[in-house]
Amino acid sequence: MLIISNLKNAIRSISRNKVQSFISIIGLGIGLGCIILLLALILHEKSFDRFIPDHRNLYRIVFGQSALTQYPLAEKMKEEFPEVKDFFRFNQTNSIELRNPKNEMVRDRNFGFSDPSVFKILGVRLISGAPATSISDVAISETTARKYFGNIPPMGSVLQVKLNDSIINMTVSGVFRDFPSNSTLNPMFIADIKLAEKLNMQFQKTLGDYGNERNSSLNWNYSEFLSFVIVDKNADSKSLAAKIGKYKELMDNKDIKNLEYSLQPVRDIYLKSENLGGGRFWRVGNASELKYYEAISILILLISALNYILLTRAAISERLHELGTRKVFGASERTLRKEIILEANLVAVLSLIPAAFVIDSGISFIDTTLNKTLSTDIFSNPAMWLLLISVVLFTGTLSGFLIGYNYSRIPVDNLLSGISSGDSGSNRWNYSFLMLHFTIFIILVSGVIAVSRQIKYSMTGYIGINPENVLVTRLNTDELRKSFTAICDEVKKIPGVERIAGGTFIPPFGNYLPVNLATPEGKKERFDGLIMGEGMIELLGIEVIDGSSFGPYKPGPPEVLFNESSAKIHNVKAGDNFLAFRVKGIVRDFHAHSLHTLIQPMVILQQNPDRMGLIAIKTSGNNDEAIIKRLRELYNQISPDEIFETSYLTDDIENFYGQESNQSRIITAFSALAAILAVMGLFGISLITISKRKKEIGIRKVNGASIAEVLLMLNVDFIKWVLVSIVIAVPASIYLFSKWLERFAYRAELSWWIFGLAGLSAISIALLTVSWQSWRAA
Repeated sequence: MLIISNLKNAIRSISRNKVQSFISIIGLGIGLGCIILLLALILHEKSFDRFIPDHRNLYRIVFGQSALTQYPLAEKMKEEFPEVKDFFRFNQTNSIELRNPKNEMVRDRNFGFSDPSVFKILGVRLISGAPATSISDVAISETTARKYFGNIPPMGSVLQVKLNDSIINMTVSGVFRDFPSNSTLNPMFIADIKLAEKLNMQFQKTLGDYGNERNSSLNWNYSEFLSFVIVDKNADSKSLAAKIGKYKELMDNKDIKNLEYSLQPVRDIYLKSENLGGGRFWRVGNASELKYYEAISILILLISALNYILLTRAAISERLHELGTRKVFGASERTLRKEIILEANLVAVLSLIPAAFVIDSGISFIDTTLNKTLSTDIFSNPAMWLLLISVVLFTGTLSGFLIGYNYSRIPVDNLLSGISSGDSGSNRWNYSFLMLHFTIFIILVSGVIAVSRQIKYSMTGYIGINPENVLVTRLNTDELRKSFTAICDEVKKIPGVERIAGGTFIPPFGNYLPVNLATPEGKKERFDGLIMGEGMIELLGIEVIDGSSFGPYKPGPPEVLFNESSAKIHNVKAGDNFLAFRVKGIVRDFHAHSLHTLIQPMVILQQNPDRMGLIAIKTSGNNDEAIIKRLRELYNQISPDEIFETSYLTDDIENFYGQESNQSRIITAFSALAAILAVMGLFGISLITISKRKKEIGIRKVNGASIAEVLLMLNVDFIKWVLVSIVIAVPASIYLFSKWLERFAYRAELSWWIFGLAGLSAISIALLTVSWQSWRAA
């Protein structure tokens, strides 16, 4: 009965203090929801490849700064080193054309090539059938089977797959479970590893005159494959890596002798591969971003707990007279403490309701924004909910006990007169909390601005090219490549076309194309390479600072363009001969790759018009629909089975930095919620402080003070502590975000106005909140 009576009293107290109770429940609920979401995201990111049965002993072989290795390597290790228990190799194309059962050519993704052992090693179950064991077989994922065959068993069915400009009839040999959402590899098809040779031939063909379609990639001279090995648990991975260095003697390219092999634990691949080449094969996370998720979760936890304690104190401080009356009628200190603890726990438990809404909507937001599927195991795990409820009850009990202990010991006379003991000490705590809240708020606001500016700079800042109104479409068949000149002649006739040119790649692109320029005697110089046709330099707005760009293509002594970095390193100018090449011109440095990396010394080669891999069209922007329509008609005339696709270069750049942009949205969203929680904390502090000064405000008004004078007095008291917070927060912000910007080779400046705006926001919020509370009190 006593518990029920106390519960009724707690409910009455909550209902009487609706504003404080509502803010306490919503604030703590938002905080708890955000913490659970961030915890789920962090655990998901750290769980990659942990589902593999023997993940502790599974390694990926790294060669220099690339995860791509030679085809024979893993198999040779299995034969020669007893500590290597098993292996598989992997290759993948992220885009593939195939003919579906409706006889339509469609484009699909993640077509992988591997050894049959991939399923056993990774623990991916075959639902039916067997792995592909010949180049005419393919195993498909459960999702792919439903997509193309519905409820019809696909075993023995034939898929027509386009590789290297030829259609291959592939028999479905098996169906496997979809790879888990926390797998770095995510193939939807797995064909025999030897078929990957055709993939390399296709790539060599896109290089035009600079490719070599006749050479096999299944030898020691091509590094095109991911190689995974299971190593005996007692073996030393560093010793094994040292042993395999002997295989470099089997390679024709002696320039790679300085590169070393190493073994990377599979559990480290996702978060520790950002700087490794070959990243088109696997999902890559970002350990730096994970640290920010962890930091934000700690800040939110800290703010939520402090807010809850402050708002609970504010609610209790409004009821001093009630507590004094209860004491007069015989209520003991212990009874009052119990009631305050019960009330605090009730508010904490009620906060689970908004927390559930935050979690439910937050999962969809994270999954959609980051293109991830967060594991729901954390939400269905009873231990997680037990932990959550324990945290809630601990927070409620601790805050209730501390506040109850403080207020229950105040003498009755003080309670009845509305005076709490220890006001000066209490004020020091209040102002300390105020500084902490505003320091966190300023760091978060300046962080959101700094991160957003850097992401925007990555996509729209100086990259050395002008991507506006540039349409790009690929020439994926021999017929289209040979018709390049005819297509250009037709497209030039369309109103709105300003320039048209071809090439093999168009910036920015993720992978480097190493180019060796050599003399007939064999002397070599290595560059980052780019292959373009006549007019592409002008179309992209790349500045020629010496000499000229490419003219009409003609066989003969090859001409090249150098970028500034190459010209400075090799001390050449336009018209000079470099090895067996003539330097046609020097172009201003531009970003061919990510802003995460420095611009490399680059050589630009001229492509034969009959071997172009893509067409770029600079338009006026006023007639793009007609241009695309005519381009589609030309494609259908020349290569009817080819899937026509086109994109804007600006969209390609945005997609190129999609991961950074999406992570920025996540950080911004959670930082904004943390800032809102900090404002709630300010509300609580101002409520407590002004509540304690009601008598002082009354006396000042009796003595003739105006409302404006009262507002000024209270605001000045708060603003001076906000200024102290700014002094603390700005250096901390500069340090934190300078560290974050280190991951970019080219950075947006941390301008003074970022911190000025954050500080001004803090002052504005303080003025608005305190003025409103002060006006009510005055």
